Amino acid sequence: MQLISWTVARLGSRFSLLFEPSQRQVRHSALGRFLDEPLDLAVGLVEPDGRELVLPFTKHGEVFYNPEQFERFNSITYRAYSKRYKLRFEFNIHSLFYPQNDKLCTMPVFYLEMRVNPMKQVRWTKPVDRTPSQVKLFLRINRPNTLINVGQLGDKSYVSLDYRSRLTPRNDGEHGQLEMVDDGRTAQVQERIISLNADAAPDAGRNGLSITLPVTEVGSGTKWRLVWGAYTADPVLQFKRDGQTATGKFHYTQFWNSLDEVLHDAITTRDEGLALSRRVEKSVEQTPLRQAQRHLLHQTFQNYLANTFWCNLDNPVADLPSQWFSVWEGSCYFHSTLDVEYNVAPFYLGLWPDLLAKQLNQWPLFHKVHAPSKGIYLHHDAGGGTIVSGQAYPHDMPVEENCNYLLLLQAYTRITGQTNIATAQSETVEQLANYLRWTDRDDSGFPSEGIANTIDDGSPAIQFSRKQTYLAIKRLAGMRAAADLLTIAGKADCAAPLNKYITQAVPRIEQAAWLGDHYAITADSSTTGLVDAWTDQPLPFEELTGWDGYSIYTGNGLLLPLMTGQPLMFDKSRLITDLLNANRETLGAYGCGHSSNDPDNVWISQNLWRDQLARYLGLQKPAEGQDYWDLQTMSNTGDISLGFVDTYIGNNLSFYPRGAASLGIFFAGPRLTIDRLAPAGGKFTVAPDTHFPQRWPLMALADWKAGKIPICVVNNAGKISIESETDPITIEKV
Repeated sequence: MQLISWTVARLGSRFSLLFEPSQRQVRHSALGRFLDEPLDLAVGLVEPDGRELVLPFTKHGEVFYNPEQFERFNSITYRAYSKRYKLRFEFNIHSLFYPQNDKLCTMPVFYLEMRVNPMKQVRWTKPVDRTPSQVKLFLRINRPNTLINVGQLGDKSYVSLDYRSRLTPRNDGEHGQLEMVDDGRTAQVQERIISLNADAAPDAGRNGLSITLPVTEVGSGTKWRLVWGAYTADPVLQFKRDGQTATGKFHYTQFWNSLDEVLHDAITTRDEGLALSRRVEKSVEQTPLRQAQRHLLHQTFQNYLANTFWCNLDNPVADLPSQWFSVWEGSCYFHSTLDVEYNVAPFYLGLWPDLLAKQLNQWPLFHKVHAPSKGIYLHHDAGGGTIVSGQAYPHDMPVEENCNYLLLLQAYTRITGQTNIATAQSETVEQLANYLRWTDRDDSGFPSEGIANTIDDGSPAIQFSRKQTYLAIKRLAGMRAAADLLTIAGKADCAAPLNKYITQAVPRIEQAAWLGDHYAITADSSTTGLVDAWTDQPLPFEELTGWDGYSIYTGNGLLLPLMTGQPLMFDKSRLITDLLNANRETLGAYGCGHSSNDPDNVWISQNLWRDQLARYLGLQKPAEGQDYWDLQTMSNTGDISLGFVDTYIGNNLSFYPRGAASLGIFFAGPRLTIDRLAPAGGKFTVAPDTHFPQRWPLMALADWKAGKIPICVVNNAGKISIESETDPITIEKV
């Protein structure tokens, strides 16, 4: 496809490369986006007459003809051409990923490969001479405020980089939401690019390496193989809690004590690591996705990885865990934003539940006590920048965040069958439910307190109205999750009153919110006593505009329960009718807006979440996602470089992790449900569409240690079967 800005990144290690062809540079740092610098990366070849051609990642030299990119789940390949000598040049960057292997996935290393192949024809251009049998390739680097050396270690030539990286994120190009004062903290970083081909040579005068490579047919011949490693032993996060302070170093320092050790391990285990990583890529490629969906899946996964921190604390602090995992909220810099991680849940539940478990134990540490309800509500996030100290967001979102936590914990518990967190956090669960029950002040079924939500660019009706239908439905789903978790933890007596309330509340919500062809955004259109969550000032009008409009959020709280096979609390036919009509009334150029009153306020992650809910409700037509992808290409070409951007022009949620909601297709595509705590024993079902042939890797049921991934197959006749079954799976018809 055409060149656009593209990120490759490592899990938890922050090492990332943002390729920006339009700017002819690479944003680079071992500490990742917003802590990076522009890198001039000259990669290319020398034609027989001495002319140099480069990929557009350097501001120097002539760019190859027709550069293009081909990305996969864990890698990207840049391809370009020499018209004058009929050559095809390829440059591949691979970021290892294999689920639940923390040593492999956190290793701060990228594998690079280059190759040159002959072409019979490059368009209708006439070559100046015949195609050579060999050509010279090169890699050169320049970076500001960096000591760069070139040398030889035994038979391996290398380029090394030494620099200090600041630890305060910086807005460049107006990407960031928070203006943060630089506190002067830095980390010392070492990097090295090593050629694995012994005949490569250092070029000290140009900060680079070169090699003469044979021109061989596609699929054969020599490649130039390199390893790019990074390392910092310095603290990268600071933790402040109860008057105590600690720092955290990257988790990878547990495995390697130096860059030398990282590179030695990377070189000796290269083939094994690449084989595992490519196995994941091949599994993803089996899915019957449209090309736009596939691009979006690859892009959002790498953007998620780029935002992750996995650190070990250097000393115990209060009740913080010794090992910390959190995810930066892209251009907002918040740590482990609860409502964002709620939408990233398919990644954790499908590929790496333990990373969610770490956060499920961390979130309850950051809460506010609510005396009137004898309950608590959770913080929106755990800190900002590289400081973990509690909520950095300007205001609370009590009902929404409590529900997000309860729904995540229920999904984790039932999908994994692990009850230890539910038991350990049973008091927290009870207190969260106490608060949620209290927020219904008139026994209507709707919350009227704590109702500000995460849709922070929406209209007042969407964002902080009383008696929101979205929050009412999500609240009941969260309370039902709490009752379920309390029962699992041996507190059935605490669950009983919650279940009784839910039974009574559902029909009240249905009656008050249903308008014949959709659910109203809110059942209370009055602004009396209502204040703006941002200004804390009364609203300057008497009735909420668009209170009775269409919204894509109605069933937002129902997807995770459906993934675990829980009964649907609300009328299915109404939910489907609401979903279809809201899609029609809110649709714009890049997907659906929050509501019919603000159709341009598009969040791609919420469109993906809504699409996946639609699949579980039995809608047959898969979302193609071309409109979602169009927003990404528009936002990453020309002078714009936003990585995965969740929002359209009125907002700037860029380099954002929430797009990893796209991985929910591995659940929603085959309509996979998992409940390892079902009364009759573990229950696993699939119910794919049978109108076209398909193969769905059931990632959440994979045995990653054994390398066994079950596949849900639909053949040409519409017959469903399971290959490589790991658990007994029931095949259901929609």
